[in-house]
Amino acid sequence: MADRRWVVNASPLILLGKVEQIELLSAMAGQIAVPGAVIQEVSAKPDGARTIQILGALEPAIIVDDEVPPANILSWDLGAGETQVISYAVTHAADRVVIDDLAARRCAKAMGLAIIGTLGIIGRAKVAGLIDRAGPVIQRLRETGLYASDEIVQRLLREVGE
Repeated sequence: MADRRWVVNASPLILLGKVEQIELLSAMAGQIAVPGAVIQEVSAKPDGARTIQILGALEPAIIVDDEVPPANILSWDLGAGETQVISYAVTHAADRVVIDDLAARRCAKAMGLAIIGTLGIIGRAKVAGLIDRAGPVIQRLRETGLYASDEIVQRLLREVGE
């Protein structure tokens, strides 16, 4: 499972940072690429410096320079971070983007990218035995700002046997 190059957006980093689970990314991805625009977005948050510090300590994490995005991605009019994540993933043949924003997920899908979000990370972590239970982590994520419908959460918990 850990042979993949993933490109990570701000929201998953911020949320995983708040619940002290950023390390899950390094257990699942061979390389974690984070564009400069995402680093700026995370750094602007109250606990952003700590999140960036933890991210920087992860072996597979690299910060990549922002690049000029292709017109077909710019036309989606996404935020700077989402645009850079998707652009980098397309340009550098990343295996997956880690992104929560719905419009950005639609763009990534249109570009043919594989997508996982914060909830998906928790679900995979549970299945891989990296965490004991997904439910409490998801509850903490929701308390710290993750929007996820009860239906989606219940479906995920059923899928992972909780």
